[in-house]
Amino acid sequence: MIKNHLEKTRFWQVKYKQNDYNPKLIFKDSKSKKDILFSLSFFLVMMAIEILFNQPFQKKIKIIHNNFYKKIFSKKFEKLERIEVNSFAFSFFLILQKLFEEEEKFKSYSQDLIQNTVYHWSYIEKVEKDFLNRYNSIKNLWAKNSELVLSRTYNSRIDLIFLLYKSFELGISNKSIIKKNISVLIFSVSKAQKEFRYDVLDEIRKRRIL
Repeated sequence: MIKNHLEKTRFWQVKYKQNDYNPKLIFKDSKSKKDILFSLSFFLVMMAIEILFNQPFQKKIKIIHNNFYKKIFSKKFEKLERIEVNSFAFSFFLILQKLFEEEEKFKSYSQDLIQNTVYHWSYIEKVEKDFLNRYNSIKNLWAKNSELVLSRTYNSRIDLIFLLYKSFELGISNKSIIKKNISVLIFSVSKAQKEFRYDVLDEIRKRRIL
């Protein structure tokens, strides 16, 4: 089953890459609720990655997956993988929170969006073999933090940003540096949310399937 979904993900990304992932074309092709959720998940991945790229810790989450390296330095590698998965998860949760603010009905499809997002992300990062571990890790984080994501309060957003910051495991004790880092992170989250893909939502609304 997982192999079939990963193959579907590969086909989807190769097909629409040729058209620069044009939402108009993508959602015109969507014939069902399942299609729409799968396609939407790709754009959620892109917005989550945007948060990670626009902060000073990006080297922490761009890991070279080398099996030989993994065997020799297993403990260090496990930490790097944990940082990569957790930082992506909380970036994704922040984008999900924004999505739910714009269209509350998507809350009903949280589990589908999470699973589809991990399929797209795993293929993009070329770590399809780790799909199940990544999916289970993110699903566990969702179980612990879903109330924050589903909330529309400013405090819940700040809490998610703090959790994102902690996920980098920087180990810095200097308060002024921590404050500066968090300020940069808040800026990158705000930027990603201001640049939210409303064009994608517009195309979904036109379909009137959900």
